[in-house]
Amino acid sequence: MVMQPEDFRPDDLFAQIQGLVDGLAAERDARHAAEAADKVKSDLLAMVGHELRTPMEAAVAMSELLLATPLDPTQAHYAETLYQSGRSLLSVLDEVLDFSRLEAGQFELEQTAFDLHDLIQGVGVLLQARANEKGLTGGIDIGAHCPQFIVGDAPRLRQVLISLVDNALKFTTHGSVRLHASANEIDGRPLLRFDVIDTGVGLSKAVQQRLFQPYLQLEGPAANPDSGTGLSLSIARKLALLMGGEIGCESVVGQGTHYWFIVPAARAHIAGPPAKPETEAQPQSSLSGHVLVVEDNAVNRMLIVTYLDEFGLTHDVVAGGDAAVLNLASKDYNLVLMDTAMRDLDGVEITRRIRSLHASASRVPIVALIANGMQSDCGEYIAAGMDAYVFKPIRGRELYAALAPFLDGTKEEPILRLVKG
Repeated sequence: MVMQPEDFRPDDLFAQIQGLVDGLAAERDARHAAEAADKVKSDLLAMVGHELRTPMEAAVAMSELLLATPLDPTQAHYAETLYQSGRSLLSVLDEVLDFSRLEAGQFELEQTAFDLHDLIQGVGVLLQARANEKGLTGGIDIGAHCPQFIVGDAPRLRQVLISLVDNALKFTTHGSVRLHASANEIDGRPLLRFDVIDTGVGLSKAVQQRLFQPYLQLEGPAANPDSGTGLSLSIARKLALLMGGEIGCESVVGQGTHYWFIVPAARAHIAGPPAKPETEAQPQSSLSGHVLVVEDNAVNRMLIVTYLDEFGLTHDVVAGGDAAVLNLASKDYNLVLMDTAMRDLDGVEITRRIRSLHASASRVPIVALIANGMQSDCGEYIAAGMDAYVFKPIRGRELYAALAPFLDGTKEEPILRLVKG
């Protein structure tokens, strides 16, 4: 049928065009609303995680101090239970923060050289200890072609491996859990492969398909009072993809499970073994100097002051950024311990103000106190002018190692009763 001129009706065409425009506008508005809702959710998770971390970090640190005092066996048992429970809760909070940042696309991987064999052996120590607690056999194997020094994000690689190991241990009641590391050469670069193999109850096909989803509650032979997977495996999968790798599992009910993780890597050209982290160093001398502590949490202030007294350091304490700048303008300090997340001013802004002072105070060493869930922001703190950092919950050995390069004295080594490593 041929359309005649008299059949053309402009109103119908305009109505169709307007309908299309309205539909596109509605779709755009819906997309913007969904993006805004996702951002609000991620921001809320991050805020809640941080607000919960601060008192929990203090509780863990104070329980560690309590364990360093004379206690009878019952008191020591209670204090140790409090300490371990607090550490477990902090681990969950870290997972919430990681998950929220990964979901929001705000997660950045570090690229530094590290000893892969040392990392694997460290995971093996944890595997063996936890296997022993359950009466299992645990161990690791490192293939002959597995490179020793590579470039990548060591903490996140370790996080993925521990997630797989922990899940294998959770569902294994007899037999063994082993970690195998190997590598193939692909286009001149090593392709790392990690296999975690257990002799546990095994997982059904349905469970395998959903295993890397958050908070999967298992049923059937694998079920037990602690049979949920939480967030760790979901985070491990997101990290694996972010690294350009893949992760998965194969299992047969009653015959155990095989978890695998494949990730590309780059060799690090290192003449000798990389230096051990300062946190592992043993103190060789006492410290000397006057320290300004900038921390808005009262319990953290008490903890830090206790350690500084133990190190032989004098100190002033302020609870906010404005007070810190005023103190530095009127007094001489050898170092500033700077909380990076305070209510009035954040540590980055305070540091920038200090560095802009027209006095010797502008050059004072600044050591950041960073919430463990905010490790990815370390580069920002250094770029702002901070000299070093230590993670919360604050532990004596790590704090000492961070301060020593700036405040190393010449006295005899102190008896660090409160430093547990």
